[in-house]
Amino acid sequence: MLSVRKNLVIKSKSYHKGFNTRISYDYIIKKIKNRFFLPQFLRTIKKFGISGFSGGNKVILITDGDVFFDELFKAVDNARLSINLETYIFNSDDIGWKLAKKLANKAKRGIEVNIIYDAVGCISTSPAIFDYMRKMNIELIEYHPIVPWRKFFNLYLRDHRKLMVIDGSIAFIGGMNIGNEYAGKKYRGQNWRDTHIKIEGPVVKDFEYFFLENWHRQGGALVDISKYFPTIKPAGDTIVMALSSHSRRRIKPIYQTYLVAIANARRYIYITNAYFIPDMRIVKSLIRAAKKGVDVRILLPAISDIPFVQHASRYLYKRFLKSNVRIYEYKQAVLHAKTAVIDDIWATVGSSNLDRRSFNANLEVNAIILDQPFGKKMRKQFLKDIRNSEEIQLEYYKRRPFIQYLKEWFCYRFRYLL
Repeated sequence: MLSVRKNLVIKSKSYHKGFNTRISYDYIIKKIKNRFFLPQFLRTIKKFGISGFSGGNKVILITDGDVFFDELFKAVDNARLSINLETYIFNSDDIGWKLAKKLANKAKRGIEVNIIYDAVGCISTSPAIFDYMRKMNIELIEYHPIVPWRKFFNLYLRDHRKLMVIDGSIAFIGGMNIGNEYAGKKYRGQNWRDTHIKIEGPVVKDFEYFFLENWHRQGGALVDISKYFPTIKPAGDTIVMALSSHSRRRIKPIYQTYLVAIANARRYIYITNAYFIPDMRIVKSLIRAAKKGVDVRILLPAISDIPFVQHASRYLYKRFLKSNVRIYEYKQAVLHAKTAVIDDIWATVGSSNLDRRSFNANLEVNAIILDQPFGKKMRKQFLKDIRNSEEIQLEYYKRRPFIQYLKEWFCYRFRYLL
């Protein structure tokens, strides 16, 4: 069985390579017509061995939870071949059960439905929802179950991805898990502020491959590859790269791409991040950009579901503010998005936070989008969000209570416990 599974993974790679519409860096530069950011950015990531931009894609930006679940449910209802879902959290609330029943209906009709959910992320989820889906012939994998007596047990390594691929031709990736907190009024949710994207086009095969690689590594059931890698025609003209947090060449594609993009910014860097505890390389890169005259702004949560991380993040404020990096805290709801946009050209949306866990431990997936119209949409959304935020001023920050300083110092010093 292991040899069969190994052969299947190799076969999936051939589909992955054979049907993907790769484009050259010269084509990207010519299409986007940028003489400053793109040439140096593309040359540098190529040196790291990071490549694989695909043309002919359509990318839809989703910043509303109700719109996201409407699109997700519609795509599931229209599925004809396969549905692959990889999620950190699959709650047993109204949204979770609604999706579970839709997936069960598809499995009943003979469509292959596969789910990977994280054991820690779903620790508060009722086992009944997973039992129901198994009885309905949905294949499920619990990523790294909490079983300390197992030889290779590791509580720290988690699957933090939020990825769904339908019929090998539509992908959803971003920050939204399966749960009511991300929904709005329509689904009686908590309206967390998050960002997702819907992608159609050749790059979807890369996201499908990421899922199947993890599926087989975790001992997933054998699948009919023909249902996962159909021939895909161009759906638009957007250039996209799919990135995972780790690669077999021991580089960190999402991390390295962030660093290179920040280093080559000319006009602005706008980052929105839920759990922002960057290492010193990223901190220094952002400060260096600000000192060169780049407009560097960071949007972080005023209301967080993990206060420990929020305190640790705030410990860095003084260093940023003294270097002309502007910081805002979003006040309308919990901010959970993980996005960035640079110079209207480079944008990223995905599951990866700018913290140690995302880059060193978690399984993450991001999309890099090189497209001026999409970049402008991202910039407009960022500016809209900061209108619902409070800008942190250095003088006021210095006057915060001493007990608050101690909390920030303690949480930052012990951030490695997270």
